Parts: sequence; structure tokens; C-alpha cells
Amino acid sequence: MKNIFKIRSYNPIICLLLAAFLIYGCGKEKTPEIVAVQEEEKIEKKIEKKPIAKLPNLGTNAEEYYTFGIEAIKEGNFTMAVQAWEKAVEINPTMVKVYNYLGRAYYTQGMIEGAIDAYKKAAELDPANPKSYINLGIAYRYDDEYELAIDELNKAIELNPLSALAYDEIGMALIKLEKNDEAIAAFKNAIAIDSEFPQPHNNLGVIYLMQGKAKDADTEFKKFEELMKAKDAKQAKIMGGSSH
Repeated sequence: MKNIFKIRSYNPIICLLLAAFLIYGCGKEKTPEIVAVQEEEKIEKKIEKKPIAKLPNLGTNAEEYYTFGIEAIKEGNFTMAVQAWEKAVEINPTMVKVYNYLGRAYYTQGMIEGAIDAYKKAAELDPANPKSYINLGIAYRYDDEYELAIDELNKAIELNPLSALAYDEIGMALIKLEKNDEAIAAFKNAIAIDSEFPQPHNNLGVIYLMQGKAKDADTEFKKFEELMKAKDAKQAKIMGGSSH
């Protein structure tokens, strides 16, 4: 058989030159191809910011701004309502109803100091109205000023001894001051004034539970739930709905 492959001997120098040619090319170093990677442009996302609504110019009529604020609240626009009411009292600093609304708006947004200032002004302008003192007392209680809260709530009771809400609020402040016996008396006064008022029963239940009076606490909690259901049913009837 004939050998298909013949072994030949090559000159070592020629082999080296051939290897160099294969590796480096024809004497010229080939510049490696550089793939240009474009840096991604940082495109800032255009966040569509809703234009901040500006309070319209309603002239110098404070009542117009007051009404505008009421309509803004109905639409859930607290910011606009507050602006309108602040403008109203700027024009007419004696508008008691505006201070009460301002206080409520501040309070709802957690701006307790603003609420306190507004309710103080309302009480100053209308000292015969117990509601102003109740509102101020509640704001003080949320600001952890329990003694001041009780003082204002007692002013409300002086004007209206049959304010179940004022007694209930006093009781809640007294709990914070760890004056539980006095708090119990306040809650019982609230219940005696308004037997359909649910909250004092719940508050009494809390105190009884802390005192280890589980049975009494359970009785109050059940009464609270019963009154809440009755209240919800009554509200549903007023609204034309059905209670469940």
C-alpha cells in the first residue's frame, strides 16, 4: 500500500516564520476592532406634575372665600379649603365659623398646633359657645396637654352641663393622667346624660380591664357594640340604605 500521508522534513527557520505570519499577520500589527458602545443617555423621565391650583381672586368678600372653602372640602381638596379659609379670616378676622372649620381641617391633617390656635380664636370670639371649648379640649388632648384639655372641657360643661361628649373627653384625659377613679365618674356622667352614646362604655371597659375586672369590662364592651350597631342602623335608615 502506498502511504497517503508523507512525512516531510521542514526547515526550522521556515517553520518559525510561518508561525509568526499566522500569529501577527504580514508584519503589521492588526488593530483590534473596537466596538463602540454608546453610553446610554440618561433620559430623565418627564414626571407630569399636576399644576398647583391657585386660589382664585374672589375680591374682598370673606364670605365668598368661606363658601369656596366649603366646596373645596366637598371635593376632598383640603389644601385649597385651608387657603380659602385663611384668606377669609385675613379679610375678616372675626368670622367664628371659619376658625372652627380651619381648626377641623388642621386637626384632620395632623396639624395640631394650627388646630389649637384656630379653636382658641373661635373660643375668644364666641365665649358663650361650649362647642369651641370642646374642640379646643380635644385638640389639647391629642397634643398630650391633658390638664389644659380638662380645663377647656370644664368650661364647656359650665356652659352646658348636659354635654355627654365633654364628660367623655374629660374621662379620656384623666386616663392619661392615671386618675382612673375620676375617669370612671366622668364616663358614668356621660352615660347618664346620653344613654345611647357608645364611646363611654368602651372607655369604661378599658379601665375595668386594666383593673382586672374582666366581667365588668366584658359587660361594657358588649354594651358598646350593641349601641354601635344601633347607631349604624339608624344612620343607614337616615341615608336610605339598609342595615346588615
